[in-house]
Amino acid sequence: MDKGLILGEENLEIEILQLKAGGNSYGIDINDIREILLYDQTPRKIPNSHPYIEGVVMPRDFLIPVINLAASLNLYESEEAENEMLIVTNIKDMNIGFHVDEVRGIHKTTVANITEPGEYLSTSVREAIAGVLNIDGKTLEILDLRKIISNVNPDIEL
Repeated sequence: MDKGLILGEENLEIEILQLKAGGNSYGIDINDIREILLYDQTPRKIPNSHPYIEGVVMPRDFLIPVINLAASLNLYESEEAENEMLIVTNIKDMNIGFHVDEVRGIHKTTVANITEPGEYLSTSVREAIAGVLNIDGKTLEILDLRKIISNVNPDIEL
């Protein structure tokens, strides 16, 4: 989600999916998500692929490349991950899966409640954070999945 794209629409309602990766809480614009699946398949490795790509899975009749979200944000793997999930995106008609520690829920809010990322973030990959949302006294960093995908494969135009 790029707040700059919807600037001037401060009252626009959006839904943010809260998830955990690398022990940190993040949010994703629900409009970028196709489906959420249990992470119950071992991805098939792809030779010479980017280090963040765990492989591919085929939950139905199509292949989904799987990106390890924690690794793509330069975070340590969480040892608490018991409810691992696969968030399948549908950005530019591409099905790309993000392996996350768990999914926490959905928050309805408006664009006005999302602020610019501050100086201190949970990741060194600053361009991956589109904004910050404060929910119930906790900070939720909103991810820009397009930036993460572009970091993994710069040849993809998003």
